[in-house]
Amino acid sequence: MTTRDTKRTTGIEEMFAPQVKAMHGIPFEEGELRRCGRGWRIDPAWGEGTYWYYSMNGTAAFAVFDLEFHRKTDMSMHCADMLCFGSYGRGMIPYFTAFSKVDDGVETGTLLGYIWHDSFYRNIVQPGSPLAVTSLALTPEGAAQMAARIGVDPLALASAIAALDGTHRNLALLHLFDEVRRTCPGEPVARAYYDSKAVEACALVVDWWNSLQRKGGARIRPADRTAFNLACAYAREHLGEVMALEDLCQASCVSASKLTGLFKDIENTTPMGWVRDRRMERACQLLVQTDDSLAAVSAAVGFARQGSFSEAFKDRFGVTPHAFRAMRGQTSAPQPESSRAGE
Repeated sequence: MTTRDTKRTTGIEEMFAPQVKAMHGIPFEEGELRRCGRGWRIDPAWGEGTYWYYSMNGTAAFAVFDLEFHRKTDMSMHCADMLCFGSYGRGMIPYFTAFSKVDDGVETGTLLGYIWHDSFYRNIVQPGSPLAVTSLALTPEGAAQMAARIGVDPLALASAIAALDGTHRNLALLHLFDEVRRTCPGEPVARAYYDSKAVEACALVVDWWNSLQRKGGARIRPADRTAFNLACAYAREHLGEVMALEDLCQASCVSASKLTGLFKDIENTTPMGWVRDRRMERACQLLVQTDDSLAAVSAAVGFARQGSFSEAFKDRFGVTPHAFRAMRGQTSAPQPESSRAGE
């Protein structure tokens, strides 16, 4: 990979090309991965997972990827001028030390923003670390256009993006990136959907930055982040078992009131509400990816009775597990009928 001799305006597609090459991506047919945009799967000789982006006029793009390498992988690449921000999984944090103030991310997403300058960046990705990202990338031209659309100076947008250093939580922005990750619109509505989400994301980050400057913003203390991550890790490892709030407190070494406060601040739900959400997510995966009986799926996500599982699944998604499995291949994962709420 060579460095260009002269600096020139680069479109979003050219920005993603070196990333795809470094990730050993094998292209899907157009729209095959998420009904629109461009997608790749990782060469099985190197790892597993998928990488996708949707470009808007070559000046802005949403990207979503979930992957894991089985061998040490050189992700060094030349990058053009670019502004980017989004929700990053814990495995991504070591590769953004120049832009972040944390060395351990939040379990379900760390908000990071950075401004890449036309240069060569070197990173070696270690095997066995899940990498998950949902982000919005902007060329300098795209950032200027977005700033004009939301009525701010381009410098204000750039400053707001750069201020996302992993120590702040902005639930509205996190929920937006979660929605982009979950939603898979088809053509021709995709352009309108992603364009509106890009404008919304830029408006939210600038509004957050203005508020932060006026009165300061909530940061997550390292000890609190560790306690939260320990509770989440324990829950994920024991989804198929009977679990109580006391178990999460013991795993995270904090009191019930402290842990409840952390989950409320970070995820806007209770600890056990978070556990229920993870159980339903896992149930969806098993229903789509396996032919296990409903009784087996029920037991795998911690329900003693299949009937209780079916009721909980229908209450969460509006369809029964059986009906959802029958839709396999026809739709993406079901969306909840209402926004997540605490107990």
